[in-house]
Amino acid sequence: MSRITTDIKYSFKETFRDRMNIFWMFIFPIVLFLLFGYIFGGQSDSTTLYYQDNDGSTMSNTFIQSLGSTGALRLKDGSNMDLEKMLKEGKIATYLIIPGNFGQIIQQSGGTSSAGVNMYYDKSKPTSMAVVSVVQQVANGFNMKMSGAHEFITVNSQEAATSGMNYFDFLLPGILAITIMSSAANMSVGTITRLRSIGVFRKLSTTPLSSKEWIASRIITLTVLVILSLAVALFLASLAFDIHPQINVVSLLLVVLGTALFAGFGILVANFVKNEESAMNAVGVITFPLMFVSGTLIPVENMPWFLQYLAKISPLTYLSEGLRSSMITGNTGDAVTDLAIIAVIGIVLFGLGTATFNWKED
Repeated sequence: MSRITTDIKYSFKETFRDRMNIFWMFIFPIVLFLLFGYIFGGQSDSTTLYYQDNDGSTMSNTFIQSLGSTGALRLKDGSNMDLEKMLKEGKIATYLIIPGNFGQIIQQSGGTSSAGVNMYYDKSKPTSMAVVSVVQQVANGFNMKMSGAHEFITVNSQEAATSGMNYFDFLLPGILAITIMSSAANMSVGTITRLRSIGVFRKLSTTPLSSKEWIASRIITLTVLVILSLAVALFLASLAFDIHPQINVVSLLLVVLGTALFAGFGILVANFVKNEESAMNAVGVITFPLMFVSGTLIPVENMPWFLQYLAKISPLTYLSEGLRSSMITGNTGDAVTDLAIIAVIGIVLFGLGTATFNWKED
C-alpha cells in the first residue's frame, strides 16, 4: 500500500506539471460548456411537435399534413416513443395525441359533436405555448373549411408536470460525461506511451512496484482529478447559469465507473499503439465522434435515425443519460440502469486493458 501511495503522490506532481493535462481536466470542460451553452442556450427544440396518431384515418392524416404545411412546426412521429415520460424529463416541449375515433366522430357527427385532439406542453419552455397556438389555428382553419361555423376539431391543451429542464440543464451532464471520457482516455494513453518511450517502465520493472499497483495508483489519481475537474464545472454552472444539480451516490458511482471505463479504453489503445502521437490520434478518432452522437449536446431523439443507432452502442450515451437522470431529472430508476450498463462495459474494457498491459515491453 505504501508503494501505491508513493506513486499517487508522484502522479499528482507529474499531472500538474503537464499543461496539456491541466487543459483537458479544467479548461476544456469550461470552454465546451460556455461555447455550446451560449450558442444554443437561447434556442430550444420546442418548435418540434411530436405526435401520436392513434386513428390512422384519412381525416387524421389530413390534419397532420395541415400542421406540417404551416412551416412553423417540425413534425416528428412519436408512435413508438413514451412521449409522456420524455415531456416529464424535459427532452421534448410539446406533444399531440390524436384519439382513435377522431375520423369517425367527424364523419358521423353531422356537425353535432366535436373530435378533440389532446395537446400536452411544458410551460418552462419559452415557445411551447406558441406551438399550442399554431395547432389551435390549424384546427380553426380546418373547421372553417369544413363548415364555416361548427367546431369539428377542438384542441384540449394541458400543462404537464415536468422537470422544467432547460438547455443548460440538459447540457451540463453531457459536458461532465465528455470531460470524464476525454480526461480518462487521453491521460491514460498519453501517460503510458510517454513513460514507455522515455524508458521509465523499464526502470520501474526493476523495482518492487508491480504493474497492477501502478495501474491502481493511476486510476485513483485520475478519479480524484476527474472529481476536481467536475467540481470546477459544477461551480461554473451554478455561478453562470444558476444550475444546481443533485449530487448523490448514483452520480458519484457513475463518475468513478465512467473514469475506469475510459481509462481502460486508453490503456487498451496504448498497449497496441506504442507511439504517443499515433496512440493519441487513435483515441481521438473514436472519442471525438462520440461527443456528437451520444446525446451529450443534442438529445438522441432529435438526431437522424442512423445516428440514433450509433448512440445506442456508445458507452458515452449511458454515462451522460445516467448523470442527467441522477443529477437533473431525479429519475433514479433510469440512472441505476445506466450505471449497470456502464459497469458491465467498464469491467470488459478495463479488464482487457489491464490484462494486456506489460510495462516490460519497450
